Amino acid sequence: MHIRSASSPFLQRVPRAISVAVLVTCLGSAALAQTPSAPAARDQLLQLAQQKRDAQQWDEALAYYRQGRAQYPRDTAFQYGEIYVLTDSGQQAQASALADGVLRQAPDSADALLVKAYTQLRQNGSFAALEYVDRAQQIAPGQGYVLREYIFALQRAGMAHQALELAARQPGLLTPAQFRTLQADEAAEWVRFSRVTARSEAERFAVADQALARYDALLAQWAAQGPETAPLIQQARIDRLQALHSRAYMSELVREYEDLQAAGVDIPVFALGDVASAYLYLRQPEQAEAIYRKLAASGYMRNDDQARLAQDQGLLYAYTDQDRLAEAQQHVRAMQQDYAKWRYVEGEKSNVPNESYLEVQHTAIMVDLYANDLAGGQARLKDLVDAAPWNNSLRTDLAWAYRMRGWPRLAEQELKIAEGYEPRDLNVETHQGQTALVLQEWRQAELLSADTIGRFPEAPSAKRLARAWEVHNMAELQVSGYKGLSRGGSNGDGNPVFGSRDFGLETTLYTPPLNYNWRLFAGAGHRTGNFPEGKGQQNFGRVGLEWRSRDWWAEAEVSSSSFGQGSKTGARVAAAYDIDDHWQLSAAANWRSRATPLRALHNGITSNSVELGLRWRQSELREWSVGITPSRFSDGNHRTELLVTGKERLLTRTTWFLDLGIEGYAARNSRTDVPYYSPRREVGLMPSLQWNHTIYQRYETQWTQKASIGLGGVHQQGYGTGAAQFISYGQRYKHNDVLEMGATLSVLRRPYDGVHEREWRLVFDLTYRF
Repeated sequence: MHIRSASSPFLQRVPRAISVAVLVTCLGSAALAQTPSAPAARDQLLQLAQQKRDAQQWDEALAYYRQGRAQYPRDTAFQYGEIYVLTDSGQQAQASALADGVLRQAPDSADALLVKAYTQLRQNGSFAALEYVDRAQQIAPGQGYVLREYIFALQRAGMAHQALELAARQPGLLTPAQFRTLQADEAAEWVRFSRVTARSEAERFAVADQALARYDALLAQWAAQGPETAPLIQQARIDRLQALHSRAYMSELVREYEDLQAAGVDIPVFALGDVASAYLYLRQPEQAEAIYRKLAASGYMRNDDQARLAQDQGLLYAYTDQDRLAEAQQHVRAMQQDYAKWRYVEGEKSNVPNESYLEVQHTAIMVDLYANDLAGGQARLKDLVDAAPWNNSLRTDLAWAYRMRGWPRLAEQELKIAEGYEPRDLNVETHQGQTALVLQEWRQAELLSADTIGRFPEAPSAKRLARAWEVHNMAELQVSGYKGLSRGGSNGDGNPVFGSRDFGLETTLYTPPLNYNWRLFAGAGHRTGNFPEGKGQQNFGRVGLEWRSRDWWAEAEVSSSSFGQGSKTGARVAAAYDIDDHWQLSAAANWRSRATPLRALHNGITSNSVELGLRWRQSELREWSVGITPSRFSDGNHRTELLVTGKERLLTRTTWFLDLGIEGYAARNSRTDVPYYSPRREVGLMPSLQWNHTIYQRYETQWTQKASIGLGGVHQQGYGTGAAQFISYGQRYKHNDVLEMGATLSVLRRPYDGVHEREWRLVFDLTYRF
């Protein structure tokens, strides 16, 4: 990030003022050696030469100075004047040669050294000039104009602090305006130092704090000195923006920037990068985009790879934060063409790899990952990690890609390698914390969150981890329900499974985690439906305990259910075990299961069941599961159900993807002479296309929609095979990590006992943490 030069417009005029001072000094000393009538003609000639120099009429000025040298060969004023004009007119080589000649004739002359410094400043810069001014100051430390030039030389060389200390010991040497300018440059010097990496984390803001304290004192002091300080106050306020950025006081930075804008101040381009960065930090990407565009259009620092990369990446992040991923991809493709793979370094025998090129390739991959190309982005990122295994930024992002693909254990392994390179790196620790939450390593997540937010309270990644841990420790409310919208059945009494106008609602409240792994929960629910034999309904309540740890999830509950036959007590235990990132086993046992068909309950029949499941998930692209559920009804019916589901990704685009879904099931019942739907044997298959689309995405707010269409068939023993069709549409909304809700409207047409039924159904759910 560029910081403004310490040289103010006033300071840029200082060398010329010093040259005049040297000429005046020479004029006085030389006049003593002239005849009484000579000084008038000499002074007139010098005055004419100076006037032409001031008017930048270089040829005429040179002519007068050279005439003076011819007429007054012992008068150094004309010789010095010629050197100054040659320097001012861009003839530095000739000026430097003449200055060398003067210095050879008078090596111990402070004036000759100052003249040489003047040529060096124009030809080789402030540090080259400082060498000669320093020698002049050692020769004539008591001369005010020499000491003044030494102060200005230090100031031009970026050593305003030393210059200010020297000026403070010589009251009156500088004018009040000069002294204030030096104070401003000294404060700007603190800003430059605030960008340098600190020796330790604890000291990283020490210099920025000193810079801000310095500005607070100076602004108050200058405000009391009258209106002539207004331009300097304005410049200091602009410089202070960069100190605020170094201190991560982004809100204050933006307020000050907007105040300056409201006052009609034109903010120079060197400060705009920090302003745009602050807007991004504060999640105002539209404002950041406008400023980054202005910065790029100005051409400022575009010839410097690092500065250009910071601007280009800033604009890219503004696009991604607005979910304009197509524009982000187009922008990063253009960036890839702008940075050479190799760069020349003076002194090296051959070109060296360009770090900016690698950073751009890395950035392009991350944009692809954000744009849903998880498989391709992860593969390319893995190639970069293999090529640069010591690059922890690449490795931690590879771990993030693994986690996004559902492989937290593989991510954990990569982060362990990264930890070996940089054990206390913020990026490594925050990724480890997020991965620990997925793996249900609660104590590890807590320690990492506390460590990172304690060390880097201003860092967005530390804030995100702290927020995730905060949400994890909240209570949770779950609400789900359904509503049948059609009467169905030949007599309007509904299909044999759900009845007509059926409705169900269930709520469950979980406590915040207790001793890391435990949560208590309590819930209640209601189901109702109309059947030929009357209206069936069920009310139930339940309480239980949930346990979550690495690889394991389990819960146990006791329930009480009322369905017209008095209250019945039930129970359930369930568990799931993650074998690795791909395989999961699950099991459950239900006594007086709450999943017993409502029509069976209405007729006083309950059921017990066991559930066994196996899931294999390759990634977001492919997933299959199988489950078997034997049930025993209180009327003696033995039912066995088998369910197989699968998903295969067909297409992936930036904001949507298309999956092929497969659902197959088989059921067998030992009895068919029962008052609920109980086919002897039934087999069904329903392939479907499932389209998922992100309508809106902004930080932790997401709005999506999903549409599905399926065409299959059902075979029921004794009734043959019939076609089945399914179509659904739903939307989901997530907000601020604590709210998620959705609703889906569907219609299913399939045969029951040889008669096709059409079922319209609305399903909804809500999860809220508080």
